[in-house]
Amino acid sequence: MELSVIRTPDLVVAIDVGSTYSGYAWQWRTNFSSNKQNVEFNTNWGQGTPQIHKTNTAILLKDDSTAQFGLKIVTFGYRAEHRYATICSDGKEKEEEYHLFKRFKLLLYRVTGRDGEQEPGVEDSNGILFKLSDIMALFIKAMKEDFYTKQSTTQNITNVLWVLTVPAIWSEKAKQFMRLAAEQAGIERKHLLLASEPEAAAIYCLNLPPEQQAAMNNVGTPGHCFLTVDLGGGTADLSAVRVEEDGLLRELCCERGNLIGGQSVNDAFFQACNDDFEGTEWKKKFTEATPFEMMKIEHEFEKCKLAIGAEEMDETIQLPLPRSVRDSFRTGKIKVNRSQTRISITGEEDLRFETSFVRDHLFDQACKMINQVIETVLENQKDIQTVVLVGGFAESPIVQENIKSLLQQKYPSVAVVVPTSPFRAVLMGAVLYGHDMFIYRSRVSRATYGVKGISVFDEKKHDESKKWFNTDTGINYCKDIFDIHVEKGQSVVLKEQTGGKNYIPLYKNQKSITLPLFVADTCGPSEGNVMYTTHPSCKKVGEIRVDLSDTDAPNSERKVCVKMIYGGSQLSVIATELTTGKEYNAEIHFNA
Repeated sequence: MELSVIRTPDLVVAIDVGSTYSGYAWQWRTNFSSNKQNVEFNTNWGQGTPQIHKTNTAILLKDDSTAQFGLKIVTFGYRAEHRYATICSDGKEKEEEYHLFKRFKLLLYRVTGRDGEQEPGVEDSNGILFKLSDIMALFIKAMKEDFYTKQSTTQNITNVLWVLTVPAIWSEKAKQFMRLAAEQAGIERKHLLLASEPEAAAIYCLNLPPEQQAAMNNVGTPGHCFLTVDLGGGTADLSAVRVEEDGLLRELCCERGNLIGGQSVNDAFFQACNDDFEGTEWKKKFTEATPFEMMKIEHEFEKCKLAIGAEEMDETIQLPLPRSVRDSFRTGKIKVNRSQTRISITGEEDLRFETSFVRDHLFDQACKMINQVIETVLENQKDIQTVVLVGGFAESPIVQENIKSLLQQKYPSVAVVVPTSPFRAVLMGAVLYGHDMFIYRSRVSRATYGVKGISVFDEKKHDESKKWFNTDTGINYCKDIFDIHVEKGQSVVLKEQTGGKNYIPLYKNQKSITLPLFVADTCGPSEGNVMYTTHPSCKKVGEIRVDLSDTDAPNSERKVCVKMIYGGSQLSVIATELTTGKEYNAEIHFNA
């Protein structure tokens, strides 16, 4: 369970697996106690990485029957892309033995936790399908081993807590997926903590020096309500909090988010290229480009995308074209669409476009979608005074100015601020969270959680079709009852157990109780509670398993009180036998 992790680690290491970029940071307990700002980041990623604190979310693997999952880690990050491009170009090694994976995190947004759901697969650079869990585990393992290699003095430290960041809008099953991947990467459960990315950013803001907080509309002041907006390569992830009088944080509403981020600008650029050139060869020839050529054009566009100012003078940008595209342009198979003047080819060598095209067209849709998500929170949370933009995409001056301008039209009193290092916010906050995991006083449940149970049949309120006769007890029961533990919209205090529900074994000599866990996204205090787990809004997301093998008491005396603890980034459970007060191990398995 999440609440069983070590409380006072000597060392905290946070890993942020991003949609586009990933990195890690760490801090010793002694430094946390003396200076919370003293968090160290790995910046040695090799040449070519646009962001100094992170590297590309990419990993290069090689077939090896003796290695974990039959795949040997060659390298990761920017080096993985560069090494793979070299292998493909020099022909000295068998290309088919190598597998490059990029930007695979976004696949986890498809994971919902429904019964029978299959694990998503991930394709390598040649279209070969692999298990996503294997690739994610190996990527986390590569990051972990890179830390120990570069910080060799930490290898004998046993009291280490690893914090793995996850999007707030992920399903519980997706979070469980990451937890299991980390365990497969060699991180023990008691040394692992999950941190919501926008919540980590809020913790970062809370711990900024006073002068920086003052420059950000005093976000750390008691009573201040602010919204952190984590803008990454693939997602916008939001979390609204209030700073309590004692400095702790209280979540104001369920997290919000959307699949929109920096990658959408890249996609818009390549779509514009497709629209601005005539001929069926355009997309085909791009697929024939060498890995080196594609790596260069992607990295060059990424750098210019974040560097373009919101109001600076227009400049010309040129990106190198792959040879296959240049050849088709020379032979006339690809032509410039004369009705479009946004993108051109100069000297038959480079793509040419103006910074105004990027600023006015490519960012437009992404910024509007981000603003819409922000406004959905502000409409219901009138006390929010500040919107804090963090994450790699938030470094773009265009994003900053567009969001400020759009919000100003409807919410002129809400300040939009950006910390001096928005790219470091999530990682640094995750490290601080590992040292002080109870910085949040309470969180809001985004769904209603309960278990599938039974109740003595009541003719007045139960459906006749749910009646079930137990031959052991001689009693009519109602089956498929949705026994609610945590309601949607309920504010749950961290470390505080919810009101317990009592359960007893139904059969003689029963040594365990297995209670299916259900969630209802549309069920809550304001929407009416679901009575049966067969309701369309209910879905099974796991099981609560309570071990009763240590007691020989009769069934009637083996009452078990199950309480949910919904304070961390995942649900946890404590089950207590009421006659003895003894606690049993109970875990939630999200259909793992």
